[in-house]
Amino acid sequence: MMNSSLQPDHLDDHLDDLDDPPRTQQDTRGAAQPPPSSSEAEFGAQSFQDLDISSPPPAVSQPAPRFDSKAKDAASARVAVGSSSASPDLLVTVSNPSKQGEGLSSYFTYEVLTKTSLPQYKLNQFGVSRRFRDFDWLHTQLGLKYPGAIVPPLPEKHSAQVSTMRMSGVGCSAEWLEDRRSQLQRFLQRVAAHPQLRAAPDLQTFLEASDDVLDSWKESSKSSKQAYMPSLGDMKQGLLSSYTRSLSMLSTDTPPAPAAVADVACQQMSNYTTALETELSSVHKHSKRFIERHRALASSMSGFGLSLTKLASCESEINPSLAKGLSTMGLSIDRMSALYEEQALKGAAAFEDPMKEYLRLISQCKHAIAAREAALKAYNCAAAALAAKRDRLEKARAAGGKEDKVAGLSREAQEAEELYSVAKRAYEQVAARVDGEMARFQCEKLADFKHIVTNFVTLQLETSERIQSAWRDLLPHIESIDEQKRAAPAEGS
Repeated sequence: MMNSSLQPDHLDDHLDDLDDPPRTQQDTRGAAQPPPSSSEAEFGAQSFQDLDISSPPPAVSQPAPRFDSKAKDAASARVAVGSSSASPDLLVTVSNPSKQGEGLSSYFTYEVLTKTSLPQYKLNQFGVSRRFRDFDWLHTQLGLKYPGAIVPPLPEKHSAQVSTMRMSGVGCSAEWLEDRRSQLQRFLQRVAAHPQLRAAPDLQTFLEASDDVLDSWKESSKSSKQAYMPSLGDMKQGLLSSYTRSLSMLSTDTPPAPAAVADVACQQMSNYTTALETELSSVHKHSKRFIERHRALASSMSGFGLSLTKLASCESEINPSLAKGLSTMGLSIDRMSALYEEQALKGAAAFEDPMKEYLRLISQCKHAIAAREAALKAYNCAAAALAAKRDRLEKARAAGGKEDKVAGLSREAQEAEELYSVAKRAYEQVAARVDGEMARFQCEKLADFKHIVTNFVTLQLETSERIQSAWRDLLPHIESIDEQKRAAPAEGS
């Protein structure tokens, strides 16, 4: 008999330790750093995680902002748990996938139904029809307009199922359509539950606008993309070019550029997400093998049960008692085959699929961290360019240069200072957003993983109990086989 401590009802008792936040240690690497400036102190003075960072942070002249992974207490974590949890005042569902067109131009549309009590929406309940490229557009817009945000992942854009459907004309399987519909719904529900993305005008337009209005909105978003916010990469490149031009015009005794600000917390986040992605990929791979093993076991037992049934048929005239026992055993094993098949199907939904989805989510985390890295590079380039402009201005003043030249250099320094202020604010905004996003990610991951492993372990226990029960029920039938009684021999033998 199984130990009562392993029963499903007691699983929460064994997994209570997952509710405890990870213990942290003081960062003891290197010499003591000077206290951060007021602008940097707002990001916190604790490290991102108690992680074993593979490469030590570079030496810096200024302390980098740090990130406290326990920024949210237990109460707020309970509110944020479950990255796919729906928002009570903005409920979104995706349903009724429908094929449109034929051949290479065919595609699927989905009904997006919304119920909301938010005042910015015109109605409390409404619905629209959207295709995958509309979801993809929304995903792209959210990433562009909220740099540093962890935008929920979408399913794969170019699926082999869609390509096959377009080439052969054969429709996609119902299972694939349901999986895709479910993933698109989770995407919208996560966006609707996100504290910042839920207020995005692009989301509101996606949810309630007609097709014509949505197309017009897309066109306007293309034309206003650069005006809204230049990419951090473009900003960095422009500042770097300005800095290079400034240096080329200076004398050979130009002082070195100011030491760049290093973001230790960002490096820790990058190392952590890379390690997490590697280990989670391994878990996903082995869980897939584990589930495939149960599928193979189900197939083997199905063949085993069928062969026993045929053997019973062969023995029916010679030894009816043995035939009955073998037939009962064949039917029991066939039922156990169905249990293993059910276990594999539920195991994929309970563990393998969530792991795969978390890999896509980690990819979005890495995009958010990359936005922070780009903002930091732009900030450092702006600081270097400003220092070069100021140095050139001071030298021109000291040398008694012409007033118009000094005035021109003064204007350039003023412009560089404005660019520096913009880059600094952009970096601080992105860094603060990434801090909050990673804190939210950690809280949700803790709750999600506890839920995932609890369901998976419960499934294994329940299936094991049902299999054991089937074997126990079978045993009396096998023991009742009469070893003495034989069928009467045929006449003339």
